[in-house]
Amino acid sequence: MNPSRREHNVMDDAGTDPAGGRWLSIHGACELLGVDQSTLRRWSDAGKVPVFRTPGGHRRYAESDLREFLGEGPSRQERTPVTRQALTDRSLSGYEDEYLRSVRERSWFRAYSAATLEEHRRLGRRLVDLAVRYAAISPVAEDRTALVAEGKQIGAHYGRAGASHGLSSSEMLEAFLFFRFPVVHAVTGMIEEQELAAKRAVRVFAEINQFMDQVLIGTMESHEAASRSGTLERAAG
Repeated sequence: MNPSRREHNVMDDAGTDPAGGRWLSIHGACELLGVDQSTLRRWSDAGKVPVFRTPGGHRRYAESDLREFLGEGPSRQERTPVTRQALTDRSLSGYEDEYLRSVRERSWFRAYSAATLEEHRRLGRRLVDLAVRYAAISPVAEDRTALVAEGKQIGAHYGRAGASHGLSSSEMLEAFLFFRFPVVHAVTGMIEEQELAAKRAVRVFAEINQFMDQVLIGTMESHEAASRSGTLERAAG
């Protein structure tokens, strides 16, 4: 028997524990964790979530174990919370020379001047901060509209710069995805380090991506408009 899969033979089929405490059925446990039953069974079988068995063979889960797994137990409360600055700093570390070396030979990268790359770096710092702020506030906060608007303005600048340097749509998209990766990587790493509750981690990750998707839309719309305008000017000339 896997020692991490705890069996409890004194608990009855109703899920009550003579020693006290609250037990949940697999259905109730899934509702608390926000996952489906197949996922919870897999976690239990792997020893990630302690599972108890009734004499009738039914799975029961201690609510305290589940809350500890979610990051709500007392052992997690002393952890340093994820701060906006921490996420921003971690994101920007992804732009260091070692990371950039892999892309410096790409045609779209070489098309940019040193001044443009430096400007993109500065705007990237602002963009990361906006993305983290977006994920940190309530989904119904009015400030979110302003954050998205500023993010799309930065995206529009990226798009116009790409068009002025002769980048195609596919090159522009590749460039955006490349510089987006450190942001996603940073958030993933921070979630793992801080062991955020599952629901909170999913929300942070999803909303960072939602924000960056809007920036991408602004980038590509601006690039398309600038490229079309340049084509018309050359045709007229």
